[in-house]
Amino acid sequence: MDALSLTLGVEEEYQLCDPESGDLTPAVDAILGAAGPELREILGYELLHTVLEGSIARSADVGEAMTRVRALRCDVLEVAAPLGVAIGIGGVHPFARWQDQEFVATEAYQWVGHQLQYLARRNLSFGLHVHVQVEDPEARVYVANQLRRWCAPLLALSANAPFFEGADTGFETIRMHVFGSFPRTGFAPRFEDWAHHTRVLDALTASGAITKPRQVWWNVRPHVTYPTVELRMLDMQIGLDRTRTLIALSQAVVAELLSRWEAREPEWELEPAYLADGWFKAQRFGWDEPIAHPVSGETVRLRDEIEEMLRLARPWAVSLGTAAEAIDGTRRILAEGPEAEWQRKEWQARGRDLGAVQRRIFARVQQEARCEALVG
Repeated sequence: MDALSLTLGVEEEYQLCDPESGDLTPAVDAILGAAGPELREILGYELLHTVLEGSIARSADVGEAMTRVRALRCDVLEVAAPLGVAIGIGGVHPFARWQDQEFVATEAYQWVGHQLQYLARRNLSFGLHVHVQVEDPEARVYVANQLRRWCAPLLALSANAPFFEGADTGFETIRMHVFGSFPRTGFAPRFEDWAHHTRVLDALTASGAITKPRQVWWNVRPHVTYPTVELRMLDMQIGLDRTRTLIALSQAVVAELLSRWEAREPEWELEPAYLADGWFKAQRFGWDEPIAHPVSGETVRLRDEIEEMLRLARPWAVSLGTAAEAIDGTRRILAEGPEAEWQRKEWQARGRDLGAVQRRIFARVQQEARCEALVG
């Protein structure tokens, strides 16, 4: 396997907000209408009028992906500002009312809204999705099966959703609880091979459960449209250095699993009950909570699994030239804590005013992007 050939795709979901109150505002049509043709090509709808999705396709490496992510954030900020719209970032919106949300008018999202009703309207969640190139469909299934082990560690590192519906949830991230109320979320079943994966999607389509493959929303998807494995468990990050780390780590982990595939190593025998234990505790407590090891069942900490993931990924990060981002960057996150902790500190410092926290986030988003067009 040539690790250097593992191209990347990145999707970010932005909160469209009122710059004063911090609340969500239904501005997606206005922003898409104001975007130039090139920008419009990489922007799109999500389920609600208060969400904007940006998609970066097929970047050669982490450096190119991040250059394009930063440029996209700048372009979105530049279009949004004259419209009186601020860009919020987090795993969920901290206090918006689900009752105020409306579905976008596209046929696909109208179908989702009709199917899921309250669950869809309440889905004020915002994810960072990373696509890593895996050309061989059989390898795609193998990698996706194996990646289930690392879903909880990756979610814990990205945790950035402590508040929801105006309350401190007590969770490091409530996003996957909110989004996880959808059907066909959480852990995918273990697929025997690509044919098995195809049979499952065909049966779901025939039964009317889905109309297209993208309506399965598992934590990890062996993609049908693109030759990629898609990691969907990550919360949006305010800090671009953290975004860079999570993208680089995702790529290195996939590279390591591909090497196992090529060596024809058997899959880990992952116990669903143990995966579920780690998944909940990553959301609720973070990485210092004891969990049942996903293979052996022995009691370990989620931090131990993060360390094992880093140990296995390190040689591939070195090969890809991303050890500083993937490995050292992860250690910085472990030392500093997830962005959920920053949000809670800001909340306490600002008299538990979530609107004030949102305004701090708006300022950080702009500072992180370092947009020349907005300076001065």
